[in-house]
Amino acid sequence: MTSLQKQSGYFKGFKFNRLYSLSGIINLSLVTLIIAVMLLAYTTYSKLSSFEQSLNSMMNKSLPSVILSGKSYSQMNLLLSGTEQLSMANSEAMRRIATNTITRQLEGLQKLSQEHQQTYHISSQLSSVERELDELNELVEQRIAVNNRIERLTAKLYDLQRQINTDLTFSSPTGASTAWSLQFSRIMLLSAELTSLDQLSEIRQRQNNLENLFISLSELADTLPADQLQSAQLAIEALSETVLHPNSGLIALRQQQLKILGRVQGRSNFVRNLIADYARLNEFESHQLNQAVLSRAAKTSRLVEHQVKQASVLFIILLFAYIGFAVFIQRVVVNRLKNLNQQVQQRSTGQSHIITVTGNDEITELAKSFERFATTIELQKNTLEEMSLRDALTGIANRRAFDDYYSQALNVASRQRWPLSVLLIDVDYFKQYNDNYGHSQGDICLKQVATLIKQQMPRKTDILARYGGEEFAVLLPDTDEQGAIKVAEHILDTFKTAQLPHDFSGVADHVTVSIGISVGQQQDGTIKLPSVEAADKALYKAKRTGRNRWVNDAAENEQK
Repeated sequence: MTSLQKQSGYFKGFKFNRLYSLSGIINLSLVTLIIAVMLLAYTTYSKLSSFEQSLNSMMNKSLPSVILSGKSYSQMNLLLSGTEQLSMANSEAMRRIATNTITRQLEGLQKLSQEHQQTYHISSQLSSVERELDELNELVEQRIAVNNRIERLTAKLYDLQRQINTDLTFSSPTGASTAWSLQFSRIMLLSAELTSLDQLSEIRQRQNNLENLFISLSELADTLPADQLQSAQLAIEALSETVLHPNSGLIALRQQQLKILGRVQGRSNFVRNLIADYARLNEFESHQLNQAVLSRAAKTSRLVEHQVKQASVLFIILLFAYIGFAVFIQRVVVNRLKNLNQQVQQRSTGQSHIITVTGNDEITELAKSFERFATTIELQKNTLEEMSLRDALTGIANRRAFDDYYSQALNVASRQRWPLSVLLIDVDYFKQYNDNYGHSQGDICLKQVATLIKQQMPRKTDILARYGGEEFAVLLPDTDEQGAIKVAEHILDTFKTAQLPHDFSGVADHVTVSIGISVGQQQDGTIKLPSVEAADKALYKAKRTGRNRWVNDAAENEQK
């Protein structure tokens, strides 16, 4: 049984009419579903009122504390990040940025502590963190100040090197001057390396070495000429002041820097531990709050479970109603619309000649409308196609139709080795006819010419077409040279017999025609195909040699 037969049997039970149309059934089903949904919503709302009260209690009392605890945890992470930034700050700008971050987070934690009403122990822990951070900030500030002083001394050291190279140049180097210069350069190199030493013991050892080298440098200066001695002593004094000064020298500052670095590192670790302790205290308190929330949530969950069971019954009823409605739509609407679409496609491609859908509803009416529309379109298409292939004046085929027939005939003649002939006919002195009798009478004359030519073409396979203006084309399938000439002579005789008046013709007192013939046939085992061009050349020759005659292009002869 086909789907169409199943649908037909299905609809027999319904007996659709205006009262029970498809739209009416769908509307009734939708109204029923809406009522069921409203009933379910009302029942759910009324049953879950106590659930709402429980949620409000939990949200007003427990959840804010949990949220504040989460915010505290987030701000403590930011506080740790600010502490790391502060401990690693190497410039005043970086220190201020880190300090601002820490200040904002501490203010936030203080505010949350007040809102949360934290215990005294937790608040005290936060105060300790704040104090330690202040001390860490002071140490970092000291470290930055020492770093800046060391940078200035290092720059001064390089400036001193350049000055010595400029001011103290030995014009006549001696062994003493060379030894002094080497010793001085060695001291400069060892002094510059002080910033790379990260152990106090290494710096003290380097200090002892430099002091001994300075003594040796002073002894070497005493061996220099008198004109060089003063410059050398000034250089030694300046270098010694820069490197060995007990308070402001590079060695002293580097030792101070390492000590401050150690204190910063220790203070930073201590602060991180304090923050971690503060976080653990908050975590413990948050855990207690979470337990309280979970307890309330469990109680609420049991209440919800009871209410959901009641609502589920109504939901299941609603679900089955929806499934039933969906099945109805699928069978009654979707499947029939698919069938209609398939038939419309088959109708449009010519695979089917009629659209049929069973039933007595809107889809059936739609199918009938499609069928009426398709029929109208088909009739219009056939009419337009016929009009496009017919000459409006004479009613015979036009040039477009002739070209199509001619192309098909050529293929058949070539494939089957059949003869094929083409006649091109022109009304003699037709311009004079129009000029003297008028265009209206000229149109009548062309209709008469078409009728006379058509009378000499008894076969259904022969084609007569108006080729253009007063020119007519004749296609004679399976017609050899003798047959084509015979048809041409009959056409000339017909016009001679008809005696259509033409007082202004140059060859007779009646309408005459000239005919050009092109014949396609076998010649020496090969196929010679006719052409309109060859027939046109033959027609031109016929008109040139006197008109009212035929000329065969293939045989190169004409009517005598």
